[in-house]
Amino acid sequence: MACYPRLPYPDQTGLNGQLIGWTRVGNFTAVATLLEDPDAVDLPRHGETALHEAIRYKRLDLLRYLIGRGFDVNQKGPDAYGAICLTPLHFAAVGNSAEAVDILLSAGADATVDDASTDGSSTRGVFSTGEDKGPHTPFLAAAVWGSDAVVQRLIDRLPPGTIADHEWPLALSAASLYRHPKALVAILRHYPAPMVPQEILDRALAEAAAKEDHNADLAMFPAPPEESWQRGLEAVQLLLAQGARPNPQQPSLPPSIYRSSRVKPRPIIEAVVETSMGMEMLQMLLDHGLELPQPSSTARKPGEPSLFARAVHNGNPDLIHFFHEYQAAVLDVNEELPETHLWTGGSLLHAAAKNGRPETVQFLLNHGADPLQMNGKGWLPIHQACQQRHLPVIELLWPCSSSSPAFPDLANYRTRDGHTAFHLAKCWSAADDPAVEALSMRLFYFFKDKGADLSSLNTHGKSILHYIPFYDEERFCAIMEAGARLRPDAEGQTELHHSMREPDWELLDVKFLLRQGASKDINAQDNKGRTPLYFYLEWNFYVPGDEQQMRAEVVDLLMEAGADADIPAASGKTARDVAKAKKFPYDFDKWKTEG
Repeated sequence: MACYPRLPYPDQTGLNGQLIGWTRVGNFTAVATLLEDPDAVDLPRHGETALHEAIRYKRLDLLRYLIGRGFDVNQKGPDAYGAICLTPLHFAAVGNSAEAVDILLSAGADATVDDASTDGSSTRGVFSTGEDKGPHTPFLAAAVWGSDAVVQRLIDRLPPGTIADHEWPLALSAASLYRHPKALVAILRHYPAPMVPQEILDRALAEAAAKEDHNADLAMFPAPPEESWQRGLEAVQLLLAQGARPNPQQPSLPPSIYRSSRVKPRPIIEAVVETSMGMEMLQMLLDHGLELPQPSSTARKPGEPSLFARAVHNGNPDLIHFFHEYQAAVLDVNEELPETHLWTGGSLLHAAAKNGRPETVQFLLNHGADPLQMNGKGWLPIHQACQQRHLPVIELLWPCSSSSPAFPDLANYRTRDGHTAFHLAKCWSAADDPAVEALSMRLFYFFKDKGADLSSLNTHGKSILHYIPFYDEERFCAIMEAGARLRPDAEGQTELHHSMREPDWELLDVKFLLRQGASKDINAQDNKGRTPLYFYLEWNFYVPGDEQQMRAEVVDLLMEAGADADIPAASGKTARDVAKAKKFPYDFDKWKTEG
């Protein structure tokens, strides 16, 4: 049988959509054939066209061809949210295609057209932080995305003055904040005379150190940490070489339109300590005269973490040792970090336990950190380690946490918000990853050895067996053999109830549970009085002739195991009543006859 390639567009797609699809996959012949269609003269003059798609996928031969066929090099297309606001040059800027820029400029593209939407409904354009920040030209778009080749090409090709004076500091700010050193080189090299204003340089340095190098509105996702770190080092080094000052003289730097209004200005040292992956950036700043704040605790505002606390929260050993030595005279090793939307709050030992570096945890313990200090939720540092599944840290903290009379049964101690260490460790996790499953089983046996109640319910009212997939028989059996028992969850639903939501086609899950002793729960009623049989009939729908949902085979298996179709639920209805109401043709009485 011949195998044909799939069409690059959905069925019933119009001519414009077909052109876009064939352009996306680079089928020149198909595009040319479609443009011979008489309907091609009616292609839309507003919104997305094949020209935008050719730029997005770098189909430069098709780009030249489409321009030759009359496609408008200034027609705006959609951004990620569907607003018609981006010119073809904006698309080239996002894709860092200098070749596309050459083609478009040679065909008459206007580089001064900004990204305000064509209907005037939005000026969000290339950048948004939840409020209007003003429109962006392709030059600014290239700076935001770090498209160094496009930045350089626009500088080289555009007549003097085309890039407006106000765009240069914005471009510098964007390239610094998003840590685009290559784009930054071009912007600094060509910055208009006389030079970059000092306050703009100082602001750019603070932004480069801030590691705010992603933007969800743009689908600009965070770079891998090592890559972001290296780019940040290069950006900071460039700006320092240009004369940026780590200790600006003015009381406050001018605000940047690229920083979210939610982000409050703060000293550069705080951002550096919180985000660095080593001492290199800090050392660069120190070499250029960065003044560290006085270590005295009275110099900080109430609730403001010390630099040592920020270093511990970061987790980098070099930073921790540096600031431990710097603040040794006033150091509080049990200092508390305030709760944030990303952090449950707690002591430095909580933070170290979360980061999972045993050497940092041991360092704090050696200097007097209290392993029994609780955070606002009643968590000990070991609970933080359990939540992150850091087994070496758990093993390190367990002896000094469980030896206190205050926690005679640490394995089953409930925090103020209802967690146990066993539940926080999520020993049921597998994620279809052998390494994850292996760690889960090591954690499970660790807590078994410490006396954890393996059948206890977590804050969601479920036991570990409620989370293990029934198809994972080996792990399910191993956990049962270790002492976990089948039991109802907080809603009164047994494992058998859970299996009724979507039974395996061959009923392997139900049969497995019955072999493990679930037959004792065959008529167990949940908090609404529903038996597994009743729940199955209620949960699933029935369409005559469609056996993909409610199936007689499932009911047969339950009835054979002893299910009673006449037990009333809290609603007063029985399983028999539910089946009748759904017109499910099943003879429950045949089991009485055969019995």
